[in-house]
Order: sequence, then C-alpha cells, then structure tokens
Amino acid sequence: MAKLPKPLRSFAIKPATHPKPALPLHRRIPQAHPAAEQPLRSREPTPEEVIKKAWSYRPRLSDIHRLSEEESKSAQHQAKLRRWRQWPMFGIGTVAFGMGMYGVMLWTSLTRDADVKDLPDDLSDRFDREAEGYDEKVDTSEMLLFLTSKRKKLTAMAKGHVLEVAVGTGRNIPYYKTKQCATVTLLDSSGPMLAVAKRKWIDTHKEYFSRVFFKQQSAIDPITPPYGAQNGYDTVIQTMGLCSTPEPVKLLQNLEASTNENGQILLLEHGKSHYEWLNNMLDKTAPAHADEHGCWWNKDIGKIVEESGLEVVDIKRYNFGTTWWLQLKPRKGMRQGQVETVVGEQPPAAQYAPESPVTQKPFWWLWK
Repeated sequence: MAKLPKPLRSFAIKPATHPKPALPLHRRIPQAHPAAEQPLRSREPTPEEVIKKAWSYRPRLSDIHRLSEEESKSAQHQAKLRRWRQWPMFGIGTVAFGMGMYGVMLWTSLTRDADVKDLPDDLSDRFDREAEGYDEKVDTSEMLLFLTSKRKKLTAMAKGHVLEVAVGTGRNIPYYKTKQCATVTLLDSSGPMLAVAKRKWIDTHKEYFSRVFFKQQSAIDPITPPYGAQNGYDTVIQTMGLCSTPEPVKLLQNLEASTNENGQILLLEHGKSHYEWLNNMLDKTAPAHADEHGCWWNKDIGKIVEESGLEVVDIKRYNFGTTWWLQLKPRKGMRQGQVETVVGEQPPAAQYAPESPVTQKPFWWLWK
C-alpha cells in the first residue's frame, strides 16, 4: 500500500513589528529620582547670576551695522540725518525763545517806573483775586528757578504733628509723606486760596483727609494745635510767606511759640540777594510788585530771622542769593507762659473737627 505524503509543516507568520516611537524630549520621564532633582528645580538664581546673564546679552560694537561709504552718502541716508537733526534744533530754539521772552518780561518788570503810593498794610485781597489762576502764574517762575525739588525736599522732612502756614493753593501738598505725619494743619488767611488747597489735598491724599485740618486765620494770631499735640507741633513749614506779612518777626516768634521744644521750623523764602545791583532793582520795583501781587520781594530774610531770636540749624541760598532755605529750632522754654490754647479745655471731638476751607496769606509771586 502506498504511503501518503506528509503534509507540509506550517509556520506561524508573525506580524511585522515596528520600532516603538520614542517619546518627545519634552515628555520623557527623567530617569533620576525626583527627589534628587527637586533642589535644582526650586533653586532661584542669585543676583550675581542675574547680572552676569543680563550683561551677556549686552550689545557689542560688532553687532552694529556699519554703513558703507556709498550708503552713508546716499540721498536716503542724508535725508534721514536731516530729519533727525531738525528735532534737537527745534527744541533748543523753543527753549531759547521762552527764556528770551521771560528775560524781557523780567527786565521790563525790574526797570519800569513804580507809580504806587500809600499801599495798605493788608494786601490779602490780592491773593483772593488770584487764587484760581495762581498755580499757572507761578509754575514758570518756579520751573526756571528749580524750586520744585526744594519744595519736595523741604516737605519730605515733615513728621509728627505738622503745621503749614501761608499754605496758599497748597503747592507743597503733593510732596507730603503722610505715613510719617500724625496730623497736618493747613493755615492761611485767604479763603479762596485755602479752598483750592482743600481740593488739592482731596485729589492727592484722600485717604488721609480725616487727619487734616484747614484753618483760615492769620499766622500772627495764636494757633491752637490739634488734640494730641498739647506740647506743640513737631514740624512747622512755611514757603514764601514772610514776604506777604507786615510783621515778619512777630510771625516767626508766633511759630516758635506753636512748636514743640524738640521740633523744627522749615522755611523756603525769597528776599534780598548777595549782590547790591540786584537788590537795587528789587527795591525799586518792590512797591509796584506788592501792589499787584501782595508780595514784598525785597525783604532781608537773614535780618528777620536774626531779630526773631530763633536758633539757626541750617541755611542755604540759591538763585543769586534771592532764595533762602532755612532750618530753624525753637528756643527752650518759649512755650511756657504762653496763654492761649490749653488743649484740655476743649473736647477732643471739637479739636479734631476740620474747619471749613477758607483762605490764606500770600505765598509769593516771584519774578514777573
């Protein structure tokens, strides 16, 4: 019997396998233990490393594109240079024109004949009249005389219970560091100017309004400190105020009587110069200037301070000596025997109640 052939052995065909794609770099799981890398991830760069990294990105001379000789002489490049040169020249011309016009106005003001007779001692009505537009008139003068930085520095020194007399329209208000002031009393004899100062305080320090008091009175009259300042104010400020009072010595002595014995009196004033030729012009034009602006700009500030008896801690002069920076200290015992204002006689609520805004005594109108 014939044998049947054996069936062929079947082999299982395995499906083609493809290599498993590798994970993207940003999805690969680190092989190291997470705890080992944790300190590296949480480490913040040191300031030195930050500085070195920033310095490494600085531009270098090699990065600057240098024009070829043909490109620098091209019409397009020359036109661009002309356009860039026009702006600096325009700015310089505008400044020169402004200073020239101001110089002409100043010379005219100082050389014109004064025709003023029998001026009254009280010129406060000039400040009432100029209250609304006062800041705009003074801005140019103070900018040219660099007085803004001096106001800022002076006001930043105020601390504790603060009194500012002759506050005017409140030109010092934006520079108060209210966090270092317990209370601030703003005093002036001109109602319209004090009203402007009140609006300015609301605009700049609204959150501090509960501890600011507005007083309309003369700085020559006794000044009542607020509740909590029975020993007097810690800081008294006056800027451009001696020029507008008929009794400057009495005013300074009254400020001394209102100041704590360990307090300070800060003044920024304008008056006589170092130079006689300038003093002659100031003397000649002072009556007309006072009649128009309520300010006598020819007072001898040094002599006034000397007659007041206050102790001078620091004194500086600027702008040919016409701007006076004074830091004064009250004499010991000046508050003793001062009748007026015993803090305990009034209830605290009455002393804390802010008075309605009214006016001030003048500031100054410098150089017109």
